[in-house]
Amino acid sequence: LINIILIYNMLKKIDQYILKDFFKKLIFTLCSFVTIFLVVDIIDHLDKFIDVSMTKRAMIQYYIYTIPWFISIGLPMALLLSTVFTISIMQKNNEVTALKSSGVSLKRLAFPLLICGTIFSILSFIFDNKIVTHYYQKRMIIEDKFGLNKKIGQNVRKRDIYRQIGPNKFLSIQRFQFNNQIAHGISIQKIYNQKITERFDATKMKWDGNTNKWNVQSYTLRKWKNNKLEFYNSSTDTILNIDITPLDLTRETGKPEEMNYWELLDFVEKIKKNGIREPRWEVNLHFKTAFACTSFLMILFGLSLSIQNPKSNIAVGIGYSIGIIFLYYAALKFGQTMGYGGILNPFISVWSANIIFCLIGLYLFLKNKN
Repeated sequence: LINIILIYNMLKKIDQYILKDFFKKLIFTLCSFVTIFLVVDIIDHLDKFIDVSMTKRAMIQYYIYTIPWFISIGLPMALLLSTVFTISIMQKNNEVTALKSSGVSLKRLAFPLLICGTIFSILSFIFDNKIVTHYYQKRMIIEDKFGLNKKIGQNVRKRDIYRQIGPNKFLSIQRFQFNNQIAHGISIQKIYNQKITERFDATKMKWDGNTNKWNVQSYTLRKWKNNKLEFYNSSTDTILNIDITPLDLTRETGKPEEMNYWELLDFVEKIKKNGIREPRWEVNLHFKTAFACTSFLMILFGLSLSIQNPKSNIAVGIGYSIGIIFLYYAALKFGQTMGYGGILNPFISVWSANIIFCLIGLYLFLKNKN
């Protein structure tokens, strides 16, 4: 019993030592990636900020909202490099040799890091869908406000929406928010012989899921005859019956990246019920879960690379890590593209890369007999 207690305490201290060293390297590596992303993005967007006369305060807010996204992108790469650094430095300092001579195998040394990878995958999913998506939406509001997404001859997403909803009848919406299903700046115009004969204006309209109608709080209605105003009415609380739904507007103006997992899941179910087949939404739904598992995969590969090449220097480990990251992201994006095109099943299109790399990583990890 005493021996078991002593062994347990020794392994506990070893785990604490490895994790402490791992987290130090992780924080440094992640901060380095985020800094690089920030600098590159600022250089890339600086001329656009100047062109649209963006204020300093707006620029600061823009990058505050962007940092969570950079953390999400950089975390898998930082986890892989931190794992390689931790194990490689321990091997260089002969710490691994000393532990192996004490009866501690490399697989046992890897145990706390693998547990850590599982936890990071769960936290990554929560972080991406609770924080990253929330701030991404805020960033998009700034981009829309200053027209950063606007290209020559194109309208900004979610803004300046125009639809013909009947014979000589046109709807314009200044801005649409898919998350709360509210449209702002509503104008419905009837045109005859290139002249407006009737115009309905409202500040906003909100979709009522129970009645499947648009609720308008305040509006004005004007009618013209022979170029003279014949009727004018300003009132509150009415129901607008038009043949357009939030589903239609979201399909035209929404981006999967702006929705969290649960919003996207709800949207996918809605378009399926309506008989609409647009694979990109379901592909991105499965992508959110597949990408969260990247944290575990990167740690698994980091351990496999370190174990397979115990005598290689850190530079070689970094080179292998960069190659793995490139191949993994390329496979993930390739599968995503195949899913968008309807060539592969939405689930298979994004999870195939995870399955393949997990099998390879496990094979390399278990292949080592130490």
